[in-house]
Amino acid sequence: MKHLLIFLLLAASVSGQSFTGKKFCLDPGHGFIPGQASACNDAETKRFESYINHIVVPYLKRYLQAEGATVITTRADYDSIGPCITLTQRKTIANNNNVHYFHSVHHNAFDGTSNYSLSLFKQNNSSICPNGNPAWPGVTDVAANIQANRMFNALQTTSAIYRGDLCFLGFNLGVLSTLNMPGTLSEASFFDNAKERVRLADTSYLKTEAEALYHSFLQLYSAPFPSHGSVTGVVTNMATGQPATNITVSIDSLGLTYPIGNNGSGVYRFDVVPPGFYRVTLRSQLDTVHTNITVQAGTINKRNLSLTQTEYVGDVRLKAVLSSNTSLSLQWEKPTGTIDVYHVFLSEDGVTWDTIPAATPGGGSLSASIGGLQTGKQYYVKIKAKNAVSESPNFSRTYGAYTSASQEKVLIVDGFNRISGSSANPAHNFAAIYGDALSAMNFKFETVSNFTVTSSAQLLSYKYVFWFLGDESVADETFTGLEQTYIRDYLRQGGKLFVSGSEVAWDLDQQGTTADKAFINTYLKARYIADAPTPNTPAGTAVSGTLFDGVPNFTFGQVYPEDWPDVIDTIGGSYPVMRYNATQTAGIAFRGLVSGGFIESKLVYLAFALETMGNVNHRRQIVNKIVSFFTGATNLNENDLELTPADYSVSAYPNPFNPSTNLEVNLPVRGDYEITITDILGKEVLTLSRGLLEAGVHRFTADLSPYSSGIYFASLRGNGIVKSFKLMLLK
Repeated sequence: MKHLLIFLLLAASVSGQSFTGKKFCLDPGHGFIPGQASACNDAETKRFESYINHIVVPYLKRYLQAEGATVITTRADYDSIGPCITLTQRKTIANNNNVHYFHSVHHNAFDGTSNYSLSLFKQNNSSICPNGNPAWPGVTDVAANIQANRMFNALQTTSAIYRGDLCFLGFNLGVLSTLNMPGTLSEASFFDNAKERVRLADTSYLKTEAEALYHSFLQLYSAPFPSHGSVTGVVTNMATGQPATNITVSIDSLGLTYPIGNNGSGVYRFDVVPPGFYRVTLRSQLDTVHTNITVQAGTINKRNLSLTQTEYVGDVRLKAVLSSNTSLSLQWEKPTGTIDVYHVFLSEDGVTWDTIPAATPGGGSLSASIGGLQTGKQYYVKIKAKNAVSESPNFSRTYGAYTSASQEKVLIVDGFNRISGSSANPAHNFAAIYGDALSAMNFKFETVSNFTVTSSAQLLSYKYVFWFLGDESVADETFTGLEQTYIRDYLRQGGKLFVSGSEVAWDLDQQGTTADKAFINTYLKARYIADAPTPNTPAGTAVSGTLFDGVPNFTFGQVYPEDWPDVIDTIGGSYPVMRYNATQTAGIAFRGLVSGGFIESKLVYLAFALETMGNVNHRRQIVNKIVSFFTGATNLNENDLELTPADYSVSAYPNPFNPSTNLEVNLPVRGDYEITITDILGKEVLTLSRGLLEAGVHRFTADLSPYSSGIYFASLRGNGIVKSFKLMLLK
């Protein structure tokens, strides 16, 4: 009987009456995401949906209040971070206030692709689907139909659906289930649809949704519609097929202008437009387009517009330069703006450039090839994008490769993206500095941006990786979590890695997460000591007896200032190879098995930016030493020739070491052997093995923690041979 009385009251309120005397309860929905709890402890206030629900509801509230309605909301306006309330509490607010109508606003996540407008109402049972047996027949089913269609006609959704909740969901919606008045729940669209999410972040789009719901109540109650209309839609740039950016939409005769920024929605809106015929003008930086529209009163006049927008072009980001024996292959990302053509310039040294482009791929291209090159040479490229009225303000970064069919090659990874530090040049040529040093050795190299490295497999196709980071630091991240995974896997499978960067230890060890610290300690074999040496002088020396033996004292910081090079220390079997002064380490090296590894890897890590070194010869010497260390089959203190299995051999890695090293002994025949460690005076300090050993390779760990720094010898005796190997303990 109560339902019938309310229906009669609704029927009596038709025929052009306003909302004076009517009470509505509006509910910004809870924001339930499939797979998560729908109760109050699901952190719903942190989600995007809660935010947009709390904007639509106040807009709708004002529309209804302007018609004389009393509006109660279940939560405070714009209070998406306020305390959560349960579904029961929401219904209780409506019931206790004896409202005439309840409506809940939602934009739930669904399947990531759906983009329809939906309104649901309570069903008493599901015997007649999809819309039979409504709890409020002729009211909520009618209201849901009106709401879905008006939202669809006003927004950028693809269809309108109204359904009874039991037929659509298989259960009654909790927020509608025990209402004492008619109620509906709307899903204007779904925020996990990528394009719709961008539009839902635009408050003008949300205001249009609220206006559509307002109009649905006017229609439901047969109330008069406004004497004006609104105009809204999306402007598309036909050159890109994407929403237009940085333009204005104007109705000049009314003095109305709407600026569309760069948020990517392309949405425009005029709230109050008298009915009539108007010329609409679209203006970008370089283009002006006119179109005509007719505005009807009491209507959301949706008019999607378009223009072919010529935009000023941005800078090109190179992704990769790869090589064969006679050609280069290039990849890049599309810059902002409308691109007509790319100009690719070529250089044989990264300094002197051809004045005529080596290639001119069209504006739709993101790759190119340059053929007919000489084998065994370094080549570098840089790119600008152009259109009819502009070109990229700056060249891309300079990336290069060495033309060769060899698979023995270095991958140079440009991980230096910071422009707020010592180097403010986003179009740097630092990769060419490393390429030049490798080319001087006739060693093949290729170059990629760190953004291009998306799997371990990419690194594993190269025997050697040079990863430079400049003064990349905390804000830009030296190594992301994914990059750490790729490098870990690379080293575990025997990779040879060179890292250069002045803030790596600061970022990962001093400021990093637990995972960051574990990565640098376990896989980069270093730990942070200080943010700069004392005194902070940009200079260094090679540690005698290590891979940089013979490199003269050097300075750095000439190419760009190097003001905060990290001081690091060894850990996990690494050893110092460069120092800032007598006590502070500038670089470490490692040879051996990393944690989880099954093939010997090699690592060199310099805690300053090598590319800042102004002396070309010093740079080349250092790179030469690194490559020699990586490619050498034996330790630096062993013979230069690789030993065959038929030879007796003793080797150690790391060497120098602190406090332990791994000895590898190769025995060509079975026999009784003695393997010992002695100091420089011949005193035995450690016995590793004494007795019968089979032919083959044997491995031992020599821990000299109790002993002081100095020279020691690993000795092999037996079967008539004596073989010694020099060790250096550095503490």
